[in-house]
Amino acid sequence: MVLRVAGLVVAGAVLVIGLAAGAIYLISTARLTQKVVIPAESVAIPTDISAIQRGQHLASAVAACAECHGPNLAGQVHLDDPLLVRIVAPNLTGGRGGAGATLTNADFVRAIRHGVDPSGRQLLLMPSDSYNIFSDADLGAIVAYVRALPAITTSLPPNDIRTLGRVQLALGQLRLQPAADMDPLAPRPAAPATGVTPEFGRYLATAARCPTCHGPGLSGGPVPLAQPNAVPAPNITPTGLSAWSEANFIKLMRTGIRPDGRAIGTSMPWPYFAQLTDDELRAIWRFLQAVPPRLTGTG
Repeated sequence: MVLRVAGLVVAGAVLVIGLAAGAIYLISTARLTQKVVIPAESVAIPTDISAIQRGQHLASAVAACAECHGPNLAGQVHLDDPLLVRIVAPNLTGGRGGAGATLTNADFVRAIRHGVDPSGRQLLLMPSDSYNIFSDADLGAIVAYVRALPAITTSLPPNDIRTLGRVQLALGQLRLQPAADMDPLAPRPAAPATGVTPEFGRYLATAARCPTCHGPGLSGGPVPLAQPNAVPAPNITPTGLSAWSEANFIKLMRTGIRPDGRAIGTSMPWPYFAQLTDDELRAIWRFLQAVPPRLTGTG
């Protein structure tokens, strides 16, 4: 009798575990394969050398595309956590295996601005919630630059959402699709005039994904999908930068050296931001001085 009861308990536990695992798989798969209908957009893609050079600057210094897609934008394994996920940033060139060989200009626009593939499926870790701010002119220049890349042939492994990753994804604890909460029908913000102004600084800081690590209010805190024991992002509102000067800020962005002489790691992608012009860095500094002061970790 005791053995029979024990067997029933074990069988029930196995059934519950099986049902839970099935639910987790179905929910996580639904989130990974959900699609978004994106209305057609008309973004002109220039072909002149000055526009391509402008696109290269934006892709390299602002969007930091190489951080995920590799130094030649030929793709790489961007994130590989044995418990959570393997995320592979694709080859953007026109070489064999590259997205540039098959994607249209409209596909690139859709991917950058809305974070979806040609079928409407949301891309993994594509930071379109930041890139969505790019003006049509700047977005067109970026696509022009990507189109001009030398063709490189690569062979990359597929994305892999592992067991714990699926559990966290199903429970809403893991955010792999930054564009999931975006409204594709929302009015586009007007692009600010280029200049050493807080408005242009905000444009650059948003496109450069500063709020992704430092928080929506830039007050710092734990960084999403950071490595274990990673240093929290610092407070870069006037509260956290009260002892800093513009020269201190520019030196950090150029060299990775804080005012106290300490070096910061490349988890803060300053080697990309070091390519920003002096005026662009000064504009970002003006923006950071103009945001509301916040206590560290409060948003």
